[in-house]
Amino acid sequence: MLRDEVFARPGVGSSDFNFSREVSEVFEDMLDRSVPFYREIVRMVAEMAKTFYLPGSVFYDLGSSTGNVLEAFSQVMGDSPFEYAGIDNSPAMIEKSRGRDFGLKVGQSARFLEKDILDCHYSDASVIFAGFTFQFVRPMLRTPLVEKLFDALKPGGVLILAEKVLEEDSLFSRLFVEYYYDFKRRNGYSDLEISQKRESLENVLIPYRLDENRELLRKAGFSRQSVFFKWYNFSGILAIKEDG
Repeated sequence: MLRDEVFARPGVGSSDFNFSREVSEVFEDMLDRSVPFYREIVRMVAEMAKTFYLPGSVFYDLGSSTGNVLEAFSQVMGDSPFEYAGIDNSPAMIEKSRGRDFGLKVGQSARFLEKDILDCHYSDASVIFAGFTFQFVRPMLRTPLVEKLFDALKPGGVLILAEKVLEEDSLFSRLFVEYYYDFKRRNGYSDLEISQKRESLENVLIPYRLDENRELLRKAGFSRQSVFFKWYNFSGILAIKEDG
């Protein structure tokens, strides 16, 4: 695993963040050192996906990056058949994921699509996971996207959302961000790297509050939902499309 030093050089923070080939090469290290409990979140997602996946349906992974969710999902599914579709608009990430061997069994299929999640047609879904993806979608486009995903889900299907979040109280938001930066320092990132990545993400990553994300889901039709993960300014929500 290559070490993430993308923002170690002075001046690189002036450009907007993107999932370039350079980022894809160090992405696994970036995830482990930048996303608290990343591997546990992926395990939880795979566990929930197994519970709600319906035979003959599709599991969509929005912002599939290097395919870690597929790896975890295939492990928990064992020999059970499934259809998985990973979607990412980064050519470098798609190339990485297509080059991996996930050890799929007979009856298990997976495809990785190099597309914008806003432009995709979704259908016959029982599980949709958006992992730290909505935060990169312009706010005005999030409502129609969630509505499209809701319509694509079969009754009883789920949308699993993981996002960076703000707090309702600005004091807590500032504190939680500082705790997060301390987490990154403990994982070896310098203050220069932290500040430059923050600058690079400033106009690209736009987080909602947790209650705003829940309201976004509720308005789309997800009346039944629960927070399954919360760590300072990171959260996960499980939302079910109920019958009828």
